[in-house]
Amino acid sequence: MKNTARKAVRGLCGMVAMLALAASIVSMPASAASHGIYTATATAHYRHPTTGVIEDSGGENSAVLGQSMTESATNKKALVEVDASGNTWITVRLNLMDNIQSPKFQVDGRSVSASLMQEDYGSNTADFRLKANSEKSIIRCNMYVTPMGREVIFYITVGNLKSGSGDFVTSISVEQPKATTAPAPSATKTPAAASTPTPTKAPAAPATHTPEATVAPSATPEPSPTTDPEAQSSASGLEEFDASGNAVEETQAPENTDSSSGSPVLWWVIGGLVVIAAVGGGVWYVFFVRKGKHPFGKK
Repeated sequence: MKNTARKAVRGLCGMVAMLALAASIVSMPASAASHGIYTATATAHYRHPTTGVIEDSGGENSAVLGQSMTESATNKKALVEVDASGNTWITVRLNLMDNIQSPKFQVDGRSVSASLMQEDYGSNTADFRLKANSEKSIIRCNMYVTPMGREVIFYITVGNLKSGSGDFVTSISVEQPKATTAPAPSATKTPAAASTPTPTKAPAAPATHTPEATVAPSATPEPSPTTDPEAQSSASGLEEFDASGNAVEETQAPENTDSSSGSPVLWWVIGGLVVIAAVGGGVWYVFFVRKGKHPFGKK
């Protein structure tokens, strides 16, 4: 009885632990890609990537061949788009399209419609866009393979997302974030600007109040450059100029002329007149007085 009770308790504890683990896994939110356009790496699976079940009719006996075939039919490049509302779109690219007909898709066990985005006949590929729950969704694909004459079932997952679109056709637009520039200091009014007022120019003091600006009048004003040469020479005391503007040497003036005695020419004239008068008086005395003749006819 004791062993049975212990086993029952252990079994109950194990069930509780399993339920708690399952509840924690379900409650964990799946991290989804943010709004944007991404290139991704696509991986093909012949078995279900989670349960390991093979749905294809080849079964376990065709597991190795089936994995090789699905890898050949699935291109390694894919596209993931997340619009502004959080909706995720996955575009898968299939190879060997000349041997494939009517591909159909399911996402996480739910049938979805796929849109043919583009075909490349040179590369023999085609792109199919379908809506998914997230970039971690499991895509189930069944298609008719012409050489085999039957449908083949396999799975596709995507990962390793990188920003960009590559050579895929996109269906959403992503707004680029606006560049934020720091405001110019002149456009922002700050208290610091108000606390440092612009210095104002003080009014200049009157020139008469400034000692350096006051010029004392000269006692003897300098002669103007246009002053007469004689006046200039007398003021400077250096040399004299005649009426023609030629310099007059000091040796031309009489050395013994006294400024207080008058002009020497006048004295020569007076001396000459005196001599003439003396000579005339002598002649008049000899010829008229001594001979008894009167010049005016007087008897």
